[in-house]
Amino acid sequence: MKRRIFTILLPVLGGMALALVIVLIMTVSARQNVLVKDTAGNFYRARSLIIAGPVVIYSRDPANHATRKAALDSATEERKLSAVSMKGIAFIEIVGGPDEGTGLAAWQPGLRDYIGDYVVNAAGNHGYLSLRASGGAVYGSIRFPGWGRGATEYLKGVRIGGGKIYFIRSVTTPQELKRVGANAYFTQQYYGEYFQSGSLIKGYYTVQGQRKQWEARK
Repeated sequence: MKRRIFTILLPVLGGMALALVIVLIMTVSARQNVLVKDTAGNFYRARSLIIAGPVVIYSRDPANHATRKAALDSATEERKLSAVSMKGIAFIEIVGGPDEGTGLAAWQPGLRDYIGDYVVNAAGNHGYLSLRASGGAVYGSIRFPGWGRGATEYLKGVRIGGGKIYFIRSVTTPQELKRVGANAYFTQQYYGEYFQSGSLIKGYYTVQGQRKQWEARK
């Protein structure tokens, strides 16, 4: 009986061992540089990334850093092979091709990188944009101190994804018209794209069928 069990398990164990060897060979031979942010908020550099199901395998710098910039500016240290659960990873950013130091590419942020408080320039109009998330939903407000009453305007239809944002700024009811001090009803559609790890948004918005440029900085 034991011999039969052993005979059945042997090919399975052999296959698992072979898969592990293949993963290790790929890990050692691959040269992709990445920046990793874990769910505790630590940043560190790694190389030779392989994702195997729920686990990511790479050779990483031993030091953790409080900011992205500190991790990228740190001196290269002797790296060690590590296997980490994907549940502990907030995002992984590719920072250049083989042995390219800290070039920027393929930023993959979490939602928290998309939200926050921004200073807005909408075709020369100075304002403030606030984006928040709760329960999986994104919402926000915008305010232009030099326009109307300078009141906070609540955005509609806010959507964020794929490094882009869309929302509607509008006044469509008598109550809104009075509260914000607008001279007429209007609807403006804002489209934007995130840059610089979420600290900059650039795009356009529509006003009576015309496009105007806008940007926002944290």
